Formats: sequence, structure tokens, C-alpha cells
Amino acid sequence: MPAHSQLTHGGILMSFKSTIVKGGMAAVMAGAALMGVATSAGASTGASYIGSGYPNSGAAVWCVQHNINYWLVTSGSDAPTTGEDSKFGPATKAAIKEFQGEMGLPQDGVVGPKTGNAIMSHGDPYYTGSNMPNDEWHQGTKSAYCYNYLPTNW
Repeated sequence: MPAHSQLTHGGILMSFKSTIVKGGMAAVMAGAALMGVATSAGASTGASYIGSGYPNSGAAVWCVQHNINYWLVTSGSDAPTTGEDSKFGPATKAAIKEFQGEMGLPQDGVVGPKTGNAIMSHGDPYYTGSNMPNDEWHQGTKSAYCYNYLPTNW
């Protein structure tokens, strides 16, 4: 084979290998993205804990902030509300601890299944679904927005 043919052939082969590598990397990245989505949302029995040291999604933190604020205002508590900025910080942790204390739960500042159950039971009915009928169509709390983000035993 002349040198030019080998170079062209080698160039095509290199291009083909590069395409395979790029395609494989894209598939790996897409799979990782889907796995991340599946672990951060979905059935609440699989939702991540929320708190310091946990992978806190913005939607999950917002659900905690909004629903605890709702409870603080509607319960007549004199504890301060927290900003609903979707970021886990000291004010959110303090609000969780306040809520846990009022619910008779250990005050660790982490939303696990027991705290998640309490938030879903006492939070804003629009986001927790506590105002929805528990029929086949509505599925009660399981069709509510925050159910997908808060860990519960339900």
C-alpha cells in the first residue's frame, strides 16, 4: 500500500476509535446522570436523608424549609422561620431541630424517615398531599411533590 493510503486508512481508523471512545463516555455519563436522578427522587422510602454530610438536593431542602415554615406559622410557634433558598445551612438545621423537639423526636438536625414522616404529616397540605384523597388516582401523599424528596417509612 502507498504511504498516502496507509495514512488515510490510519486516519479513518483513528477517527473511528475516537468516535467509539466518545460514544462510550457519553453513554457512561448519561447512565451516571440517570442514576443520580433515580437516587435523589422517586419513592420516598428510597429518598436520601437530608442534613449536614448528606447529598442535599435543592428540591429536598426546599421541601424541608417550606413545610417546617408552614408548621411553625400554623402551629403558633414563636420560633423563627428559615429562608426557603433550597440550601442546607445553619438556619435550616436549627429549624429542623426545633421541629424535631416539638414532635418529640431526637434533635439531631437530620431529616430521616421519622422526621420525614412528621414533616409530611404536619407540613403544607399542597406539597405534602395530606389534603388529597387516598384513592387510585390521587394516591394520597404519594402523589404530592415533596413525597418524592423527603425520606419516610410510607
